[in-house]
Amino acid sequence: MSSSHHRSALATPPARDSVKVMGVTVSHPDKLWWPDEGIAKLEVIRFYADIAPRLLPWMKERPLVAERCPDGMLGACFFQKDFSRGLPPGVPTIPIVAGSTGRTVRYVVGGSRKTLLSLVNLGCITIHLMNCRRRSLQKPDWMAFDLDPSSGVFADAARAGLLLRTILDELRIHSYPKTSGGRGLHVLVPLRLGPTQTEVRVFAQRIGRMMAARAPALVTTEMSPARRQGRVFADALRNAFGQTIASPYSVRRRPRAPVSTPLAWPEVDPGLDPAQYNLRTFRLRPADPDPWADFWTERQPLPELT
Repeated sequence: MSSSHHRSALATPPARDSVKVMGVTVSHPDKLWWPDEGIAKLEVIRFYADIAPRLLPWMKERPLVAERCPDGMLGACFFQKDFSRGLPPGVPTIPIVAGSTGRTVRYVVGGSRKTLLSLVNLGCITIHLMNCRRRSLQKPDWMAFDLDPSSGVFADAARAGLLLRTILDELRIHSYPKTSGGRGLHVLVPLRLGPTQTEVRVFAQRIGRMMAARAPALVTTEMSPARRQGRVFADALRNAFGQTIASPYSVRRRPRAPVSTPLAWPEVDPGLDPAQYNLRTFRLRPADPDPWADFWTERQPLPELT
């Protein structure tokens, strides 16, 4: 065998233009989105195809916001709300008039595997969800707490989460934690339809102030990052129409491709490394019991705060 023939036999195969995954055409499937980990676009698409049975119930009938990162870890990202064009046929949208500008925005509406995989194909690595469904935009069906550690240390978010759980338990409110996929913790509370966006936000803000009063060295409700002084920001502003939160089971554009992972409360521990749950290890997490399996059967009214 000649040396030139030997070199050609070892050459990297040419990148494919497209492949099909569950009926969705995936363009540039071999494009490296995580060069350090060797994770290509197709591996992300296949993860979402596999996790779809768990993820789709969270997307169903919700307006979505796409965090598009077409070059993965190497390029810039941008948030896209308006999908007036650029979607494959059959992906549903809903026109919503923006209160601030009066402009009509066509949001993608989640629910199908085709919609999910079509968004990921466009570089949408993380799916961001509103707290409401298309037929009741001003009536959220969950309340969200985004615990964001100014220190950048997950252990602080975990401690704040355990404090939040104590307060919610005292109020007999069932709550469900998940990793944000970054250094934060998200806590969701399933709600019966009834309270308005404003009522839910005001309630969540009061809970945040209760947390800060009990642990002022740990938790703050200060809007200004400069005034948080390393404390965990109890962000209640996700509770408003148009605001979003990363969906359960979403991959995040961070080293090791961590996944926003639903947890049982005993798993919320300051020693937890949230990146241990990532695109390549998530399948090793026990499939059952799903710690959020009863989320939608635990919908509850918003209690009165005296």
